[in-house]
Amino acid sequence: MKNLPEIGKTYNCFDDGKISESRMYQVTITEIVPFDKADDELLELWEEEGLPSYWLFDKTDYFVKFTSTEFKDEPNGVFARTKDGGWFGLGNYWNSGRLDIDSSLMEYLKNKQDENNRQKI
Repeated sequence: MKNLPEIGKTYNCFDDGKISESRMYQVTITEIVPFDKADDELLELWEEEGLPSYWLFDKTDYFVKFTSTEFKDEPNGVFARTKDGGWFGLGNYWNSGRLDIDSSLMEYLKNKQDENNRQKI
């Protein structure tokens, strides 16, 4: 299970969970809310966007609020914990991406790019 991100820190995130440079954007963590302290707005978002995505979410222990560079007109979003212990944005379009708090997704992307470059030689 991935640790909690740090409030105030900026992380890479990948749109729709697709790990590529063209799908990468940055998020800055603004607040972390334990599930049992969530307000009605967060719980409604969870019920409308999280629970129906049964292949991705089962339950979450925290909601992680953030601001994003993905789309300037809708910069705010919320992550919830995924079944595999990672973090994914709640939303049906903007700010629904996979958070990379430990740089493992960036490492995967770098390795994929290195392999593609070796194949071109």
